[in-house]
Amino acid sequence: MKKMKFVVSTLTLSLTIGMGCAQAFGLGDALSVAGVGGSNATTNNGNANDLIVNTSTALIAFTKAQTDLADALGGYEELSNQRKQVANLKTGDMSGITDTMQTAVKISKSANDYLNQKMAAGAPLDAAQKKKAAKAMIGYVQGLVSSKKMISSIQDVARNPLSLGQNAGAALYMVKELPGIITGGVNTTGSLFKYLAANGVDTSAAQKVADGMGK
Repeated sequence: MKKMKFVVSTLTLSLTIGMGCAQAFGLGDALSVAGVGGSNATTNNGNANDLIVNTSTALIAFTKAQTDLADALGGYEELSNQRKQVANLKTGDMSGITDTMQTAVKISKSANDYLNQKMAAGAPLDAAQKKKAAKAMIGYVQGLVSSKKMISSIQDVARNPLSLGQNAGAALYMVKELPGIITGGVNTTGSLFKYLAANGVDTSAAQKVADGMGK
């Protein structure tokens, strides 16, 4: 248990890194992870199951949005295969949820790396790409903020893993991986807004989603 407390504390601390870009675009309230470690969750098995399922669903939605953005930017060789995998991910129940999360995390990290590489290359976007990017950015922000909102509760539940029975593994995996996914997403979000704006993409709708969900 001492080791578990150390892991949770370390992950919480890591989430304070790299928020500058998000703040620059008014995303501080929506994407800030300063509230991590609250005490609103319960260790009731039914509630814990719902929390784990909802966290998985939020991450899958964010992962799908990441692949949509990768599609909009073009040239993502893993897109077709990863889209098939995302489409096959289960939502709404606990069956195989750890495997589901592992697949979503792998795809999310890969897509995030690609988005950053594409932006670093400074490739221009054509009219069709701009339209797709504007739409995908809305889903990206929604998925990111929804996933971020689950961190505090899932960390609270994981503090008492023995109460979760067979669900402990899924909860602990989420505690281990979700903070890094969110931190990476937050860092990429600021760069995305800059990159898309430089390409003349209308991101006002995505910005409104971010502002509204931060309230």
